[in-house]
Amino acid sequence: MKVGYAFSTENEQKLDEQIKQLQESGCEKIYYDLLPTIRNIRPHLQKCLDNVRGGDILIVCSLDSLASTTDKVLQLLDELYGLEVTFISLNDNFNTKGLTGQVLNHITQALGSLKKNVFKARCHEGRQEALERGVKFGRKEGSVNKRNYKKPEQCRLLYENGLPISRIMTLLNIRSYSTVYRYLQQTGAYPNAAKEEVVKPTKLSQKELQKLKKEVYDYSHQLNLF
Repeated sequence: MKVGYAFSTENEQKLDEQIKQLQESGCEKIYYDLLPTIRNIRPHLQKCLDNVRGGDILIVCSLDSLASTTDKVLQLLDELYGLEVTFISLNDNFNTKGLTGQVLNHITQALGSLKKNVFKARCHEGRQEALERGVKFGRKEGSVNKRNYKKPEQCRLLYENGLPISRIMTLLNIRSYSTVYRYLQQTGAYPNAAKEEVVKPTKLSQKELQKLKKEVYDYSHQLNLF
């Protein structure tokens, strides 16, 4: 089955011309996107890719109809090759059928691999140059993650004022029960704490507890908690 795809940026005349050209090439079904700007997010192109099957032929009028960047074109070509879908660009005389298609696929894969390797090499070179200039990477020795250093104490206060572990996890954006218990042990609030003596509970007034909840809410960016 021949499937066509057309793309234009707010130019219906250009889109109509593409559709006509695709119809003349024998396309039985045509998808198109008419968008205000050139971008990679094209909903009907994605729908087209979801519906093509092995043995189908996807036809466009030009490669820029498929994507706005070379990287995206290479990615889509590799995807189509994996689906065993032939790709044809009419105006570019580009056809992935048969032996030519195999060669083109190898070229696209090689270009993609080359780009990744060049990127890694440049990152490595940049890091080495920075090290030679005396730049130190990573967190400073003895520093604490600013997003987490308050959590053990906040965890203790919430626990001592009757909040269940699950609610504490939600408020503090903690994903593990074991992390909560570890914080409670560190601060001496849990009965099996590592400390010799359990710290005397801190009882907050309703006003103080509500204030603490709001501070934690603002900190972890949670919604619909109160």
